[in-house]
Amino acid sequence: MPANLPPQAKAAERRYIEARTLPEKIKYLQEFISSIPEHKGNEKMRGYLRRRLAQLKAELEEQKRRKVGGGGSGFAIKKEGAAQIVMLGMTGSGKSSLLMRVTNAKTEVSDHEFTTKEPVPGMMKFEDIQFQLVDTPAVYEGMASGAWGAQLLSLARNADGLLIVLDGGDAPGQFMKIMKELMEAGITIDRRTNRVEIEVTNGGGIQIMCTGRMECRIEDVKRLLRENGVRNASIRVWGDVGLSDFEDALEQTRVYKPSMIVINKVDIYPNAVEEFRRATGREALGISALTGEGMASLGEAIFRMLGIMRIYTKEPNGERAEKPIIVPIGTNVLDIAKIVHSHLYKNFKYARVWGRSVNYDGERVGGEHELADKDIVEIRVK
Repeated sequence: MPANLPPQAKAAERRYIEARTLPEKIKYLQEFISSIPEHKGNEKMRGYLRRRLAQLKAELEEQKRRKVGGGGSGFAIKKEGAAQIVMLGMTGSGKSSLLMRVTNAKTEVSDHEFTTKEPVPGMMKFEDIQFQLVDTPAVYEGMASGAWGAQLLSLARNADGLLIVLDGGDAPGQFMKIMKELMEAGITIDRRTNRVEIEVTNGGGIQIMCTGRMECRIEDVKRLLRENGVRNASIRVWGDVGLSDFEDALEQTRVYKPSMIVINKVDIYPNAVEEFRRATGREALGISALTGEGMASLGEAIFRMLGIMRIYTKEPNGERAEKPIIVPIGTNVLDIAKIVHSHLYKNFKYARVWGRSVNYDGERVGGEHELADKDIVEIRVK
């Protein structure tokens, strides 16, 4: 989103991003669009958002049609478990067979194309937590521009992570086709190592401070900014960036999703993973939904892909809670206090921690202490 948008537009964007249901997303996206000033610099972004609004409305209409016709609840799947992982793959990749092997879900499996017509969720156990895996209709070329395909990609945008399932017979080719559709839907699976921040100022022209390397001309950057209505700005650049990075900084319409690539049928194509690595430069997990090869490491791989950890709480002199709190890596003690109860956060005194993040079990720590997976936290108040 351009940095010179008014505060009400930024607030509307935040409400849209955080919305959980289709009606809420439509409502807040309409508010976001209406709050964007109508001038030439914002035309590209407004066009993208209008197309996104049309896709959301098409999804909602499809849901209503299915309910009226008794055909189910559409593509909206309520999140359950520690995280929702949407499975994406082309027809015949073996998504449904994989889902049936690792979860309790019942779904149709056949050699016919597009056997899966609607999303099918199933719960996959990993140690003491569960992941919700969602099998989806097959990805096809050009799906991002259609209402039906937009529903599937919207499900992917709202998921906590993606599991990209490829047929070992043509893993690189299928991967490139899926990436193209994700890009059209504004989804990226690559976490950025670079960053561009644009702060609009009242004067002084365009000032660029770079701690990395710019792979484009400064004149091109300034022209891009002027075309988007930005004539005075302080720009900070980290890492190696190109002109497209400045475009993304202006629009902020692309969403990152942690993802894992799985290559199925390695019982038939034993060299598929290595061939995929050579062709794409990416890592993948080789599995066989038929024989079970590689399945034992799937749960831990998904856990690491999500960048999460489990934190257990306990009351003073009490037992450890059975159910963990699922939080991102880097969470500290005060973050846990805030999640558990506002009273613990506001009146926090100190905590005792058992686990890998401390030197010894029961060590006394402050609120800024960073936790590790499976830590046990006992919070003391004033």
